[in-house]
Amino acid sequence: MSFTRRLAGITVFGTALIASLPVLAQPAAFPSKPIRIIVPYPAGGATDVSSRMVAARLQEELKQNVIVDNRPGASGNLGMVALLQAPADGYTMAMSLTGMLSINPTTYSKAGFTAADVLPVARVMLAPLMLVVPADSPWKTVQDLATAGKAAGKGGLPYGSTGAGGISHVASELVNAAANGNYTHVPYRGGAPLVQALLTNEVRWGLLGTADARAQIQAGKLKALGQLRATRSELWPDVPTLTEQGLRGGVDFDMWFGLVVPAKTPPAVVTLLNQKVAQIVAEPEFRRRLNEIGGVPPTGNSIEAFNEVIQRELAILPKTALELGLKLD
Repeated sequence: MSFTRRLAGITVFGTALIASLPVLAQPAAFPSKPIRIIVPYPAGGATDVSSRMVAARLQEELKQNVIVDNRPGASGNLGMVALLQAPADGYTMAMSLTGMLSINPTTYSKAGFTAADVLPVARVMLAPLMLVVPADSPWKTVQDLATAGKAAGKGGLPYGSTGAGGISHVASELVNAAANGNYTHVPYRGGAPLVQALLTNEVRWGLLGTADARAQIQAGKLKALGQLRATRSELWPDVPTLTEQGLRGGVDFDMWFGLVVPAKTPPAVVTLLNQKVAQIVAEPEFRRRLNEIGGVPPTGNSIEAFNEVIQRELAILPKTALELGLKLD
């Protein structure tokens, strides 16, 4: 073989080898394996249902299996700890909700996580907290509630929450403080027991998520005095917000359900997941299905907007929990 032909062969081989090096050095395209969404609550509730809805659509969009993994316990703490035990690679997300990142690390000395340990991806659903009273209550507005609370004697009047230390409890105390009322907290183990307590007049008022309150309000068994959010929800266009009715002091926290990942997840992966979830949540059919379970899709569903929501909570809710002396372990 001539020198020229040998040189040509070497050149071809060398060019092929060099061309292959960048390919070998590149990480596998995301996603290249199944994705897991940890739900920190039992199956069947709004957190679980919304997670399964978005998981099904993500599976179609990403062409990979998306598995829902229920890890209930300790007000969501067990699920969040499980998230942080997973690699920070985007293949494990968790469905968080209002108060979990801001209240839990304050009320549990061993929560096992803080808000700084996770990155927001996108919100999936908003579901207003509703201030409700029994249907036969004489109160028609939150000002009526405030007036009755101020007039109450020692020990006050009972109000109910869906559990000590949760968003229903902490937000209720914000309402109580804003109304300058004298109400005594009675905790229940979830929305269903609180609904029953309201129906039997064990408590005078309570804060319920839309999923728990909607059927009872529509059936005329409970009466909505107001909703906790900055503007009226499309689900309740005729129910004024508490802020509209003169209550101030941060009583406009929407109940949100949103996906988060471990803090060291690559930014490009977080961005991709945000784009896909935001696209899915904005679809008309997805909106219709959210409405059926008492939710609406968020607007402005960017990572930055989600982070602003979390930061606002961190500025208000832990302080309120501390002032209440809430310690759950």
